[in-house]
Amino acid sequence: MRSIQRVVLFCMMVAGAIHLLIAPDHYVHAPAHGLIFAALGLAQLGYAGLWWHRFDPALRLPGLLLSGGVVVLWLLTHLVATPFATVPHPLDWAATATKLAEAGAFLALVGLDHAGAFAPPRGNPVALLVRSVMPCLGAGLLAWGGGLVLAPSLPQLAEAPGHSHDGHNHVHDDAAQAGYVLAPAQVEDTYAWNLPAGFPPPYVPPDNPMTLEKVALGRLLFYDKRLSVNGTMACASCHEQSRAFTDGKPIPHGATGELLTRNSQGLANVAYYSTLTWANPVLTDLERQILIPMFSEFPVELGITGHEAEVLARFQNNADYQALFAAAYPGESDPYTWGNIVKALASFNRALISADSPYDRYVAGDFSALSSAALRGMDMFLSEELECHHCHGGFNFTGSTRQRNTVFIETPFHNTGLYNLDGQGAYPANNTGVAAVSNRPEDMGRFRAPSLRNVALTAPYMHDGSVATLEEVVRLYEAGGRHILSGPYAGDGRHSPLKSGLVSGFTLTDQERADLLAFLEALTDQTFVNDPRFSDPFAEAPEPQASDLGR
Repeated sequence: MRSIQRVVLFCMMVAGAIHLLIAPDHYVHAPAHGLIFAALGLAQLGYAGLWWHRFDPALRLPGLLLSGGVVVLWLLTHLVATPFATVPHPLDWAATATKLAEAGAFLALVGLDHAGAFAPPRGNPVALLVRSVMPCLGAGLLAWGGGLVLAPSLPQLAEAPGHSHDGHNHVHDDAAQAGYVLAPAQVEDTYAWNLPAGFPPPYVPPDNPMTLEKVALGRLLFYDKRLSVNGTMACASCHEQSRAFTDGKPIPHGATGELLTRNSQGLANVAYYSTLTWANPVLTDLERQILIPMFSEFPVELGITGHEAEVLARFQNNADYQALFAAAYPGESDPYTWGNIVKALASFNRALISADSPYDRYVAGDFSALSSAALRGMDMFLSEELECHHCHGGFNFTGSTRQRNTVFIETPFHNTGLYNLDGQGAYPANNTGVAAVSNRPEDMGRFRAPSLRNVALTAPYMHDGSVATLEEVVRLYEAGGRHILSGPYAGDGRHSPLKSGLVSGFTLTDQERADLLAFLEALTDQTFVNDPRFSDPFAEAPEPQASDLGR
């Protein structure tokens, strides 16, 4: 019996020590996760200390909950929903070791129960196991449910500086020291959204409330080429209003001419996205994402890293910007910080609401807004035969949607059979999707389904811009994937073992295909792409030249 007692002691010490070891790293990315791991580690080590000091039958139930209950909680977060982060913690060495240790402690406690260490032996081993499992299930479910309720009020997992749009690039490691970390703001959210019916208020982080002044500053910064190392590019260079804030290129290039790896996504209704890039589940807020094009080095986008003081001085020494910064951040003695620039850019991005397409007018009661072809196309879009709405559903036509009162935040990613290089589902090495972030083979080729709003304006399509037209996209889904016959990417994506079951293929007549395309074109919001509030403020004045960079 003593040997089994030692197993409990050893397993609890191992699990507790690992939880304390990994807690600081988790705290950096998700404070709630880090605190939970720290508390759990202390509880498990404290239990081991009590067990070492004096064996007591009263330690049976706490031991079961700190071992079996924690395993149940872990399983729920992986199989159903993760309360305190957008994705489950991967099954790395730490997770494997702690779960094995906790399972070992649980089984040892059951063995002690069977041997009569806690009470006279009663029942067969199976009955004792069931009696031990039940409180663990209850505790795990209670902790998991409480986490889901508390999660919206706690800091969520956010990408720390050091990753790119999709987890490939790397930002300068001294981001915090360079002043990129965002300090909490003490300003009320005074922005008037003026949202139509059916559009809930967007989620806005509490440390960057929306104000008209920040949106105005962010608009100028968004279009200003002085926000790049050499004055050749602005945010708007890859996000043109007339193209629903895309750029019409398969993949863009940075200020120094270096090619990026992913197609520029549209910014319409970006305030509602639960994830912001093609394939990074943990990059969930604009303030963190905006750091990437500004400071990334591999590849270079705006190229500010190493030139922070020089670029910042261009705005500090400009009279127009002095007035705008003062209005956006009243009461700050020195508002010229990278944190404030990022907040202003994020505020302008959140203001880019698109809600006046023919489809929107039809939903609002104008039944003449959609043609008969578009109405037929809408019926097909919403049908179970085509299944489009499963990935592109809701008011924003994407499953990756969050609003102010969202409790369970979905972060879906899908493999659409675009590539299958080896017959096992492989994608090109520089574009493997979520797998590049998670290191899980089953995530190969999984990318986020972007919103279809204004989709007719955002060609070319897919994460690498490899599909030229909207009709080609429809035909690809008709086929259930893409079959590339020759070249370095040859392979039959239709038969990829990693392809989503939602991409199973269907058959359309020419008329049905035209109807579906008519519906997709009816998602175009001409008001949005011509809205002067979102237009280039430098269009009627000479653009800043290289000689203006010091002004």
